[in-house]
Amino acid sequence: MADAVATDAKVEAAAPVEEAEPAFIELFSGAALGASDAEVITLRSRTHLVVFAGAAESGKTTLLSSLYERLNQGPFAGFRFAGSRSILGLEEICHLNRLASGGIQPDTQRTRLTDETKYYHLALRGAEPSAARIDVLLSAMSGELFRMAKDSQEDAERLTFLRRADTIVVLVDGERLASTSQRTSAQADAADILESLLDAGMVSASCQVEVVFSKFDRITSGGQPALEFLAKTQEKFEGKFRARVPHLTFRKIAARPAPSSVQENSDGGLAEAFVSWTTIVRSASQDEHQGAPAPSRNDREFSKFGWRYFERTGSPP
Repeated sequence: MADAVATDAKVEAAAPVEEAEPAFIELFSGAALGASDAEVITLRSRTHLVVFAGAAESGKTTLLSSLYERLNQGPFAGFRFAGSRSILGLEEICHLNRLASGGIQPDTQRTRLTDETKYYHLALRGAEPSAARIDVLLSAMSGELFRMAKDSQEDAERLTFLRRADTIVVLVDGERLASTSQRTSAQADAADILESLLDAGMVSASCQVEVVFSKFDRITSGGQPALEFLAKTQEKFEGKFRARVPHLTFRKIAARPAPSSVQENSDGGLAEAFVSWTTIVRSASQDEHQGAPAPSRNDREFSKFGWRYFERTGSPP
């Protein structure tokens, strides 16, 4: 009997141990991110979402690529580049601005009209070695998509991601402002886009909205009449939107910011703009809860649910 028990014990001891299957890590492709990939970033850390809105060729993608190029050259606006989950997508939109493209003049790839919102990710650190990392998502929507939103409140309501934007940058095309035949339509395009988004309830009360007069060097070259029309445009925006947009600001930026430029609003203007766009605007209610504990896992899961719900239904959960 004892021998039988011992034999059974040896059999049990010799039984093969099942090895755990190796865990696979899903990697980002490096292309521009869709909503699900952007969600992974927002769930890991507090992420600032900046959306560029404007008519076709108003300078949205040019601004985005200029930011990436400047960060690649070294510290910029108090930040150091610390990586990107969409670096191939950023390289793609910068290609036409480089000698390797074979182009005669610097250019920028136009934003394509697609069904899914695309995001570009930047990981940044402060200039100090011990500075904490921050994550920024940038989205440059196609001019056609915003034209549809301008013409239809139903189309505006489809842009659900705007409800969680921390900063919305509305571009007014400075080149068109400098043209006597196009300046009125340029002003109207930007105003109609912002009004449509506000009417559709797509801009949160805490969202910072900045109206940017792009290609400012083209406006100055248009002389005093163009500058006066710019001033009237800003005054009109103030009167029309200040009551509806508590955090409304204005800015002027050159056509293609570059470190070698001596324009007042070229590189320096872009640096100041980037700091403004990535600064979280706190409401009074948020200030009252500054001492609140960090979000729990359940809070993060609810945030995840909220993102997906907005993308799917266009209404709050």
